[in-house]
Amino acid sequence: MKRLILVIILIWSTTYVATAQLKSEVSECFELTSIVFRLADVQEYVNNQLPAYTKDIDNYFAKYKDHKLISFIKEIRNKHAIGYDAVSTATTFLEIKNGKVQIKSDVGKFQISQKDNRWAEQDFKTFVGLLNDFYRKTKFRKFYTDHLDLYRIAEKRLDEVLKDFNIDWFRSLFREEVQNPIVMVSLCNGPNNYALSIPGEKERNGMVIGSGSDDKGLPYYHKNMIFIITHEFLHYYTNPLISNFWSHIEPDAQIIFPHVKEKMDKLAYGSAKTTMLEWFVNLLSIMYVRDNPTGSLSIDYLISGHQNRGFIWMERSVAFMNYFLNNRGVFKTIDDYMPQIVGLINYTAANFEQILHEFNNRHPYVVEVFPAPGSTIKPDIDTITIRFSEPMHGAQGMLPLNDQNILPIPRAAIPKWGDEDKFTLLIPVDKSKFENGKTYGFKLNKKFFQSAKTYPIKEDYTFTFNVLE
Repeated sequence: MKRLILVIILIWSTTYVATAQLKSEVSECFELTSIVFRLADVQEYVNNQLPAYTKDIDNYFAKYKDHKLISFIKEIRNKHAIGYDAVSTATTFLEIKNGKVQIKSDVGKFQISQKDNRWAEQDFKTFVGLLNDFYRKTKFRKFYTDHLDLYRIAEKRLDEVLKDFNIDWFRSLFREEVQNPIVMVSLCNGPNNYALSIPGEKERNGMVIGSGSDDKGLPYYHKNMIFIITHEFLHYYTNPLISNFWSHIEPDAQIIFPHVKEKMDKLAYGSAKTTMLEWFVNLLSIMYVRDNPTGSLSIDYLISGHQNRGFIWMERSVAFMNYFLNNRGVFKTIDDYMPQIVGLINYTAANFEQILHEFNNRHPYVVEVFPAPGSTIKPDIDTITIRFSEPMHGAQGMLPLNDQNILPIPRAAIPKWGDEDKFTLLIPVDKSKFENGKTYGFKLNKKFFQSAKTYPIKEDYTFTFNVLE
C-alpha cells in the first residue's frame, strides 16, 4: 500500500513539474518550413537576426531556389496571403518520419482549412508533397544536424527566461488549464511570435517564439520577452472567450474597428474580430506583468505602447480590471467576468469619440516658464523653472538652439526635478557667464520629456530669453 501511494505521488509530481515550467525546443519541421518561406522571399521570414545562421541558410540552399516548392509558395502567397502564422499552423500538421515529410497520421480527421481558411486543402497537399521533395533533394537533415549546437544554445537561453514564467497565475484566473504546453523556438522567425494549437488525438497548445541575437550573433532572449510569451500563452484562454461572446461583441467591435483600422493593418490585424482578440489578450498580458513584475517593463509603458499601436482604450480597460481584482469573491475566474467585459466593449463603442479626444490630448505640455519665454531679464537669475501639465517620467534631454545661444550651466550642477511628483524642472544657470545683450535658449527634446504615463510632449519645446543690464 505504501509503495502504491509513493508511485501515485511520484506520478503526480512528474505531471506537476511537466506543466509547472515551460520548456523550449527547436523542431526540425519548424526550421524547415520557416527556411523555405525565407527562400521564397516572404517578407516576414526574411530577417537577419542571426547573421551567421541566415548566411548558412542562403549559402547552403542557394542552388535550390528554383525548386518547384519555392515558386509554389510565391503563388499561394500572392493568391491567399499565406505567411505569418499560416506557416506555423501548417507545420503543426506535419511530421518528419523515416526521412519523409508527411501529414501526421493522427490528424486525419482534422482539416487545415478549419484551422486557417487561408489554406485550401488541395494547396496544402501540394505543399506537403513539394516540401517532402525539397527535404530529400537538399539533404535538409544534414543542414539541421550541422546546426544542433546552435539550436541547443537557443533552447538553453530561452529556458532561462521561461523558468520565471508563473503558470500558477493562469490557474488562478481560468477554469481550464493548458495541458503539456509546448514552446517552439524558431531561429528564422525573427521578431515574430505565434500561438499554436497542435491537432491530434491529444491536442497540445503553446507558441512559436522568434529569436534575437547578442553581440556575438548568438540567440538571445531578454527577460522582457515574458510579456510576449504570456501574450501567446494567453491566446489559448482568451480566443475561446471572445468567440463564445462574439454575437454580443460584434456590433460594437464593428463600430470601433474603422477608427483603428489603419493602425491594425500595420499589425496585420485585418478584421474587427482579430482586433478584439488581440486587445483582450494584451489586456490580460498587462495584468500578468502587474501581478508578476518582469524585467524592466512597467505598466504605464505597456499601456502607452499599446495605445500608440491603436488600442486607444487600453488605459480605460486596465482600470476596469480593478473591479475584477477587487471582487474575486463574486468573479472566481475571468470566465465569470466576461459579461462585464462585453459591457466594457459596449461602453467603449458608445463613447469612442470621447476616447479619441482623450487619446489625441494625452501629451503633457509646458504650462509655465520662468523667466517668461521671450522676455528680457537682468543677469541676476540663477534658475530657470519649467512646469508641466502633469507628473513627468523623470528623464530629460536639452538641445542647444545653435552655437551662439548656449545656456551657461554651472560645471558641477545639473537640471533636477523640484518636487516629488516631477511637475517642475529646475535648470541651474551660471549668471556670471551671461553676456549683456545676448539671447539664450534651448530645446526640450520630445523623446526624453515624457509624462509619468510615458507619453512624450507633442513637439520639441523651444525656449528663449534675452539678457540686458
